[in-house]
Amino acid sequence: MTVLTAEKSPISHADAPAPPVKLTERLLSLDVYRGVIMVSLISFGFGLRSLKDDPRWGFLARQVDHRQWTGVVFWDLIQPAFMFMVGVAMPFAFARRRAMGTTRQQLLWHALRRALALIILGILITCITDGKISIEFRRVLQQIAVGYIISFFLLERGYLIQAISAALILILYTLAWLMYAHHTATDPWAIGDANMGGAFERWLFHHNSTGHYVSLNSIPATATILYGVICGQLVGSNLPKRQVMMYLAIFAAVGIVDGLALSHWIPIIKRIWTASFSLYAGGITILGLLLFYWMIEVVNWRRGWTFFLVVGMNSIFAYTIAEIFRGWFNRSILIFSKPLFTWILDRPHAWDALQKPASAPWPSPLGAWGDVINAVLVLLAQWCVLYFLYRRRIFFKL
Repeated sequence: MTVLTAEKSPISHADAPAPPVKLTERLLSLDVYRGVIMVSLISFGFGLRSLKDDPRWGFLARQVDHRQWTGVVFWDLIQPAFMFMVGVAMPFAFARRRAMGTTRQQLLWHALRRALALIILGILITCITDGKISIEFRRVLQQIAVGYIISFFLLERGYLIQAISAALILILYTLAWLMYAHHTATDPWAIGDANMGGAFERWLFHHNSTGHYVSLNSIPATATILYGVICGQLVGSNLPKRQVMMYLAIFAAVGIVDGLALSHWIPIIKRIWTASFSLYAGGITILGLLLFYWMIEVVNWRRGWTFFLVVGMNSIFAYTIAEIFRGWFNRSILIFSKPLFTWILDRPHAWDALQKPASAPWPSPLGAWGDVINAVLVLLAQWCVLYFLYRRRIFFKL
């Protein structure tokens, strides 16, 4: 992991190809959008899942918990958005390195090292959170690593080749899934592990995956990263902003419409990353990019984004501390927040609340909203750590 303490200006070299000027700059809209995605991710649903039985707010709980199998809610879009933004960043990152005179071979070694670092970090996080040695590829970091390498070889191939490659990945992957189902006389889209992804898990790791997620998701998820590469090149091009917005709107509409149309034959299933899910989620994610590009780069609304910028510029570190230390943050904050809010809302019982362990359920005056309040406090605590690094221009890069 590399620690960057400042952003250096690119240096032009005669032997390096000249990328569009915008590709060697940093667009605020991309950092903000990435920050919104990462805040959503590290919030763990803002504690809203505790409201699942609330007749008024239960719909929010459903939006922050993955669908059991088919369909899409807000929480199902976080991972594809994360991977999409990895793709968006790639043209900018490699263009800056090209402008500083980095050769193609050096870029390849950089991509390989970064992919390996992502895999190692993902495995370490899994081992720490599981409390045992657990080598799996279901976590987003390992899946990004696979897509990152594939996308690298397509990075300078142009929009058409990249789009065709993304389509071929989805087509071939779907055909393989169908052929396996035909060979084993199973339903390819039925909930469970009797599919090609489950068979791969049992063959490689000798067990079924938790929640029916599969490591083979990294293949169709590569298409999602390629959507990001295409959009990254587009927003970093010298095209007029209105034209960039028009193309983004077209891409978003095509993804959403095609995903919904394809879902009549291939269900939208995030857990096995079906082609219809890839297209639909990709379209929604591009729509989000269009929104932030319009607000920040076109309307020029450049103030008030610090909260998201702090997280977006340290996304890998934000993900790491959220996965490893969120439990510690939660327990630590509960020690102080539970008696405080009990005292405010139910003063006669404040002393009893102080006697309860921090792991005990929230007192009745707060009910399920106690989880929401504590989740927001945990998010703010994580943000303070990231803000400390942001103020000192310390950014962790793999």
